[in-house]
Amino acid sequence: MVIAWEDGHRSSYSAERLRWACPCAECRGEAGVPGRLARVKHLDPNELRVQDVSLVGQYALQVAFESGHATGLYTFVLLRALCDCAECQARRAAK
Repeated sequence: MVIAWEDGHRSSYSAERLRWACPCAECRGEAGVPGRLARVKHLDPNELRVQDVSLVGQYALQVAFESGHATGLYTFVLLRALCDCAECQARRAAK
């Protein structure tokens, strides 16, 4: 998936990167209990393929994976922070 930001920057995300970054409670955990992604080292291939992407309001994308997992809301703030291009890495390192 590629996002062209309003400031002209372009970010590219693989389905695998998005899946491992899923922000939902099941994946990240809640109430002090680690989520599923903290307990596994590998995901099935169908969990690493995007089936659909939907806009949620004006603030996030909901990514549905072939496995049926679709509860994570990837805010645009999160997506920008996940950009791992050289420019974004340098900006983060300078902070």
